[in-house]
This record gives sequence, structure tokens and C-alpha cells, in this order.
Amino acid sequence: MSELVARPTEVAGLAGAFAAVLTYPVVPPGGDVRTAAKAAGEWSSEAEALLDAFGALVATTGLGELQEAYTRTFDLDTLARSQPTCYPYVGHYLFEESHKRGAFIVELRRRFRAAGFEPDGGELADHLVVLLSFLAVCDDEELAGELLDDAILPALARISALPGGPRAEGPLEPQTAYRTVLGALELALRAARPHAVVDPLELESEREWMRDRDSLGIDRATCG
Repeated sequence: MSELVARPTEVAGLAGAFAAVLTYPVVPPGGDVRTAAKAAGEWSSEAEALLDAFGALVATTGLGELQEAYTRTFDLDTLARSQPTCYPYVGHYLFEESHKRGAFIVELRRRFRAAGFEPDGGELADHLVVLLSFLAVCDDEELAGELLDDAILPALARISALPGGPRAEGPLEPQTAYRTVLGALELALRAARPHAVVDPLELESEREWMRDRDSLGIDRATCG
């Protein structure tokens, strides 16, 4: 499967399924996890296995504990180097907290409006769940491909490099459960889009947004 390159719209179902799993759980997410595992399995058996492990944890863990694990993973500033907060904002990993991230968010909002897409929940446009939800309905192949290859996958690579991720062996633990879901997402997307940049830290100069003007219309001269 990894030798094939999926068109961006061919991973729309995968994106939508992961968006549901990576949304703050207000009800037990077992059904969403099973849907995502099936979608991931079309591209990566390893990603499917990780989601199956997450599903097993969900089945034996109370909703309150899952909510706590979600909040600790994505929202709380732990100030701990061994287990840093895994911010769910793609722009944070691409640009840090610079003017470029602000321009990226503004351009995303413009593209969302043009497509008739209205994010739920009031999250910023570069939130991973928002971007995955947009990809689930986006029919613009060029835009979807850029978001996948030049934004989401590089951000997931940087998240994977953070300390405190899931262990390679042993049962899945609540504190690393959502990092496992992110790992599964990266594996499935990497299998579907094998040509995407693997190591953004080494290949910065090849990224779209490092050009004078990228395909999202971000002008370097006005982005800091």
C-alpha cells in the first residue's frame, strides 16, 4: 500500500474518523475508535493495531479518566520536559508563536469561508481537529494535498519527536493514550502520502511556506 499515493480526497473518510476520536470526549468514544481503526487499516496495519489498543483502553476506562487524559495531553501546560503538553495546533509546530502563524490562521479562515466550511466549537483554524474536519469535506485536491503534506504531516512528525510518548511495549496507559492516536494518524497518512516530507527539521527549505509566497497565499514579507 505504501507504494501508492492517495489523492487527498481519498483520505477524507480517514480524516473525518480521526477528527471524531481526537475531539474532547463527552460520551464514550468506542464507536468512533472502531470506525477510525477500520479507516486506518486500509492504509496501515500498524496504525490499525494502535487504534485497537486505544479501543481496548477505552473499553475499560471511565469517561472521566479519558477526559482527564485528553485535557492533560492537549490543554494543560505541564511545564514538564519529560511529558510536555502536546498542543493540538498545527501552526504552533510550523511557525511557533510568530506572525507567520497568525497569517496562516487568517488564510485558513479565508479558505474555510470560500468552501462554506464553518468549524464547530470556536477553535482556532489551525487546530488539528478543525483541519481534519475540513479535509473530510474538502473537494479541492490542491488545497487538501498542501494541508496534508506541508502542514499536518510535518506537525505530526514534530509531535512524535516530543518526549513522553507511548512506550513500544506494555499495555497502553491513559497518560499516553492520545499520543498513541496521533501516532496512528501519522502512520496512516504517511502510508497514504509516502512522498510527503519525512523530516521537516532537516528539509525546512523545501517547505511550501518558506517560499516568497506559498500556495496558501502567505507572503513571507508580511509574516515576520
